[in-house]
Amino acid sequence: MTSRLITILLTSIVLGAVGQLMLRYAARLLAAPSQIGIWRWLATVFTTPSVLGAFAFFAVSALLWIVALREAPLTVAYPMVALSYIIIFAGAYFLFAEPITWTKIAGAALIVAGIIIIHLGR
Repeated sequence: MTSRLITILLTSIVLGAVGQLMLRYAARLLAAPSQIGIWRWLATVFTTPSVLGAFAFFAVSALLWIVALREAPLTVAYPMVALSYIIIFAGAYFLFAEPITWTKIAGAALIVAGIIIIHLGR
């Protein structure tokens, strides 16, 4: 894989992870649908800036993913999406003060090891 292709893949993955973190932020602000009713909740969701921003990140991420898949085999590219778990893991800690445990660290290490093993075997 070329450095250009890796950059496109990583950018797509990072944008998707940022979108997830933005949705988490929005979820903490929004009332539950049972509190305000489903229609009012939907109207609130689709007018919340962090939700709209997340959707924009997802859209750009998807477009870059399409570009990347023109050149990268899916069996090589898709495992890289697991890097989003690592990004979200770190983001949840720094942005939302979610705890880091040794089991989460071990899981993250296994994800990274799996990505490396997959790329060694291509």
